Amino acid sequence: MKAQKIFSFLLAAVFIASSFSVSVSAGGIGACTHMAHGRGQAQTCSAAVNANLPIIRDEVNWRTVESVKGQLSLPSPASWIEPAAESGMKCLVVLSFGNPVYDFGRPSQADLDAGGAWDCIMPVRDGSAETAADDEYFDAYIRYVDFVSKAFAGKVEAYEIWNEPDIKYFNSHDATGADYAELLKAAYQTIKQNDPDVTVLGGSIAYRLDFIDEMMQAGAGEYMDGLSVHYYLFKNAPEKRARQRLDEYRDVLVKYGYDKMPVWLTETGWAISNVDEQTQAEFIVRNAIFYDEFLLDYGIDGQYFTYELQDSSITSDVLGGQDYENSLGLYKSDLTPKVSAGAVKTFNSLTEGKKLTALEQTRYGLFYQKSAYVATYRQNGKTLYAVWSESPFDLEITLPDTQITVYDMQGNIIEENAPGGVKRIAASPSPVYISFDSEPAETEQNFIQKIVSFFRNILNVIINGFVGW
Repeated sequence: MKAQKIFSFLLAAVFIASSFSVSVSAGGIGACTHMAHGRGQAQTCSAAVNANLPIIRDEVNWRTVESVKGQLSLPSPASWIEPAAESGMKCLVVLSFGNPVYDFGRPSQADLDAGGAWDCIMPVRDGSAETAADDEYFDAYIRYVDFVSKAFAGKVEAYEIWNEPDIKYFNSHDATGADYAELLKAAYQTIKQNDPDVTVLGGSIAYRLDFIDEMMQAGAGEYMDGLSVHYYLFKNAPEKRARQRLDEYRDVLVKYGYDKMPVWLTETGWAISNVDEQTQAEFIVRNAIFYDEFLLDYGIDGQYFTYELQDSSITSDVLGGQDYENSLGLYKSDLTPKVSAGAVKTFNSLTEGKKLTALEQTRYGLFYQKSAYVATYRQNGKTLYAVWSESPFDLEITLPDTQITVYDMQGNIIEENAPGGVKRIAASPSPVYISFDSEPAETEQNFIQKIVSFFRNILNVIINGFVGW
């Protein structure tokens, strides 16, 4: 009995694998595009198509739609939805930012000195009958929401109400989560009257769990079809914190009984001021797989967006300054593709229409354990494995007896029409893909095979014990 316990302990320490039977649609990687900021629509849409993006996120800014008080229109910066839809992409529209044509929408110098933005005063009602400026501003925002949602009814996948109301920069007057819930309710009801089937997202949260708690306590859950969240891990790999951040956001929904509410990750990304181009590409793809695993674990829907398509000239002290904000793109500012543009295109192309059905994890390393991963995407008898490890590691995979094709992260073919069976993959931080027209192979082992596999894993631990450290 003692020997059996020791054997079980060693086996668990050396090799840990987990798989899941629930499946969710893989929506692929979308991106934030900022055509509302004046970027060329034709060039931006072309770059998005070249990266095979299924969906983009952009703004229809209030101050652009209503540049003269009481006069609403859709000038060119607010009309990017048409060319995007014509290019075959779905659209998430952010209904955001304040409007200084209204008295209430003009920040004071104190607001600006405290970190607020000149056009980011969120509409609120202070509840006082003695002041009317806030009510006028609130009603004007809803009028703008009504105008936009009527103009684009049936052409938009989803709306996001405001952007990051939980931080000072986008909420200059420090409106509370309860204030936001009131705004969300009015916007939701207005949009649904004009476009009943469109998705309305609440939150757009930067990081504050207490803000989500406040808005949910005030009844926001009844007036949104999903929670939108953001996170940035800066120099950290997604293995370090991605699932923790997503689970923390969802935990607040569960607290209020919304355990099946969709969670959209509408901003996340890595800047090449913090990591190199290759690492940026690897992190974006691996993060998308962890997001798919998050959806899989809870049987919920959602959509992933990297921030952003193109390096920006926008500066933001909140996100770490000019160099950081100017280097988050899949493309450089002149639309020269980075490594990440090809990596996203490959991921979206190979996983298109498939569902994540399992993410298996293998731990290795004698002194400092790291992990190798195999993500399984399936559709109608076709299977795709995405394989990577935190540092170089030879990973053994059992494949069906059929022809396989192996691709690198950029979509280049490494092997074509190769035989299946037991295959040793040189895994690395750069994901590789194994594609075949078959269901995954059965990997159940008999007793002898388990013994052989156990000692092989022991050998792997010894060989890889110091790798990467």
